[in-house]
Amino acid sequence: MKHLRFSFIFLSACIDSTAQQFNGETFLKSLLAQCYEAPCKIYSFSQKNYHYRNDSLIKNSVWHEAIEFPDKFRIWFGDKEMGNSVYFRNDSAYSYKAGKLVKSRADSNSLLLILGGMYYRSFEDVLSRLQFAGYNTTIAAEQHWNSREVMVIGALPGDLNSNQLWFDKHNRKVLRIIEKINSHDVMDMRFESYRKWCKGYVETKVSFYRNGQLEQVEEYYDLKVLEKFPE
Repeated sequence: MKHLRFSFIFLSACIDSTAQQFNGETFLKSLLAQCYEAPCKIYSFSQKNYHYRNDSLIKNSVWHEAIEFPDKFRIWFGDKEMGNSVYFRNDSAYSYKAGKLVKSRADSNSLLLILGGMYYRSFEDVLSRLQFAGYNTTIAAEQHWNSREVMVIGALPGDLNSNQLWFDKHNRKVLRIIEKINSHDVMDMRFESYRKWCKGYVETKVSFYRNGQLEQVEEYYDLKVLEKFPE
């Protein structure tokens, strides 16, 4: 998906889980029912980025971001006053330079959906959006990864090329997302640390690997619940 050229965010998963469904769609249905409207609906945060090339750190950056679930997300690159940003709304993305719109495109932003937006949508809508993004929601497989029991939606063991979602089997945190971004590139997103947030957890560190090579590490801080989304 084109939107993955921007590294993104994080979000919450519910804390308690006792269900043992092993079909992809029944697992997702149970997850959505349990976690409906659990994430904070509107909030802001900042992130420190570490950019890599050929396994070497090449630069740092700071972004500032805001979310309103299910379908608003904005990134300001650097100082907000400079007006350089991208705004994801509904199924489109709008790029701004010095506060002026310079480009727009279709972008359904599956990452925003997976990391919180789905908890503000119907089950049928979530399935439709995931399938449109290339996830086979009928497939599920129990696996072990980093000493955790995980439920993988979208791929069988040994398949690291199909679009797939990895959840901790017990607390349902998102641990990993693998998604094709074009015919040549696969992005592997690993959610490495968390803190409690609203009615679940929020990721505070994510590493992005493109075709097996580390591309970016993001650390999130200064989380604030908002009453209104900053347009």
